[in-house]
Amino acid sequence: MRRPLILAPSSDPHACALAWAIRQQGVEPAWMPSLRAERGVHYSVHTANDGTSFSDSSLVDDSISAVWNRRMHDPVPDCAEADRNFATWEWKLFQRNVFSLENAYGGALWVNGLAASQRAELKLVQLDTCRRLGIPFPETLVTTDATEVAGFIRRWGRVVFKSFLVHQWEERISGRMHAVGVSLLDGDSELPAEAIAVCPGIYQRYIEKRYDVRVTVIGDRLFAVSLGKGASGAYVDWRGQAKDPAFRAEAIVLPSPVEEKLRFLMHELGLVFGCIDLAVDRDGDFYFLEVNQAGQFLFIEDMVPEHPVLRSMTALLLTGRPDAPTGDLRPVSMDAFWESEAYAALRDGVETRPPERPLFTLE
Repeated sequence: MRRPLILAPSSDPHACALAWAIRQQGVEPAWMPSLRAERGVHYSVHTANDGTSFSDSSLVDDSISAVWNRRMHDPVPDCAEADRNFATWEWKLFQRNVFSLENAYGGALWVNGLAASQRAELKLVQLDTCRRLGIPFPETLVTTDATEVAGFIRRWGRVVFKSFLVHQWEERISGRMHAVGVSLLDGDSELPAEAIAVCPGIYQRYIEKRYDVRVTVIGDRLFAVSLGKGASGAYVDWRGQAKDPAFRAEAIVLPSPVEEKLRFLMHELGLVFGCIDLAVDRDGDFYFLEVNQAGQFLFIEDMVPEHPVLRSMTALLLTGRPDAPTGDLRPVSMDAFWESEAYAALRDGVETRPPERPLFTLE
């Protein structure tokens, strides 16, 4: 039996939705956060001049169609506490080795391969790849030098600051929450040298946007959505604005040259799946902002139901083919998932044990 392997914790809502959709097709997915470092489960790698093979006793009778590297965790060994540090590192390094083999789980399609996914997470690698492919992006400065930042602002007038990761913290006394994510800087902005020097930040020329575009790439399929305020323009950062009455999300068709270059980008980065963010300026020109190789994507179908992203991802994982046909699938949709027992179980589970990450964040 061919079935997909989902690498994610049970609290991940995207994994839960896809597992439900796959079960609607009469297939039970293999689903685990990592290799199972527990008694009774064994893994073996045999390598010699004539080839390399990997065996997994927990899936001995199964043929894996695709491996979805959704939210892979490190294995947790079942061992004496005194051995835990050593065993944890051995399992962690073993898993990285195994999942870096091209033939791990036979000819399964990796979504996405470990090496490619790790490389594609690097924002500067993304931008440099765009530079080589001729994909426009906002001029970017990464620095700890306030003088450099001031000069960059003088050159462009307005600059967007981004952190490599969104960071949140709470004031000890007041309990107020703060976050570092995206903010707009101009000539009147304070640029405290000591604060800027603490760690590198990303500074990009601000694009006077008409709207933002989210492109969800699932194998050979691209689903593009415009995001903004309609005729009123765009947000500095559309994430977190979905409940604004002015927020608009609409299906669009990308210009052929833009679509072609995005396909080249995905190929160059070695990605089968990814969520690409673009900005469209007042002249209609498209600028690349970033690609998230493990981004959230099911909210797209909620916003724009004519984009069947759940169905397309189901077909990709079931067949292990980037050009997976969807016509033979039993009907699945996000509306049906919200009404399912699988979602009710997920909701009840996170009420008693909150997940590591918020459910269905926009990233």
